Amino acid sequence: MGALINDLVTRISEVIDRDSLRIKSISKGFRFTCTVLANESCGMCYSIFNQDPIDSCKYINSKKSMKDLDIRKLLQFVKNVDDDLERVIGISTLNAVSQHILWKNVKKYRIKYDTDPLDHLKVEETDRVVMIGNIRGFLPRLQKTVQDVVVIDDGLKNMSLPYLKSPETSQEHLNRADVVFITGSAIANRTLEKLIQWSENAREITVVGPTAGFVAEPLFARGVTILSSMQVLEPAKVLKNIVEGGGTPNFKVYCRKYNIFR
Repeated sequence: MGALINDLVTRISEVIDRDSLRIKSISKGFRFTCTVLANESCGMCYSIFNQDPIDSCKYINSKKSMKDLDIRKLLQFVKNVDDDLERVIGISTLNAVSQHILWKNVKKYRIKYDTDPLDHLKVEETDRVVMIGNIRGFLPRLQKTVQDVVVIDDGLKNMSLPYLKSPETSQEHLNRADVVFITGSAIANRTLEKLIQWSENAREITVVGPTAGFVAEPLFARGVTILSSMQVLEPAKVLKNIVEGGGTPNFKVYCRKYNIFR
């Protein structure tokens, strides 16, 4: 799966027993999978590409109660390249534990709330900007300032718009980008690490979205400059939205945006 995934899993695994972390619930909707810990820490993973119900997971189905699930075993699912369902469950669990660590140690980070990354970046007219994923709300703002904006999104590859480029051109565009935005969902399709590597010449690399709820250090060590995601404030309401098929516009009112800076 890659060194980044190994680093993320290793960094969070040491707190599981120390902080007596346990699973409260894991649920899956049309767009997202969500893991909530017993202490209400909540992690999400974009999962629209996999529509298997949660009880299709043999491991989860083998347990009488969610509290019997072994978090360490679930984290190993992140490395599964053959089973999409297990992988999104693993990533949502990874993010739930990461959120526990983040908010327990929040004073060690440079962090801004209730803003978008664009509110903190100085983007010049001559910059080459690449977005991996059609990140909601970013494109109109960028097009007011920047002449060269490229959007690469596999879900939009059949549309014909001047700024949309084929996923096959990702490396070419990222290699020459000055500013890069990568959806956190890229971890779910196993491309995040190489996308960051291809962006090594960029001045700014932002990983963004509900799926970007990771611990920050492994990403910062690889050149990411901003990690932007959401803190879930009302897990029960977010969970209800997700199970009903809702996406970010539906559950964001029960969350708080944050940006962590390297």
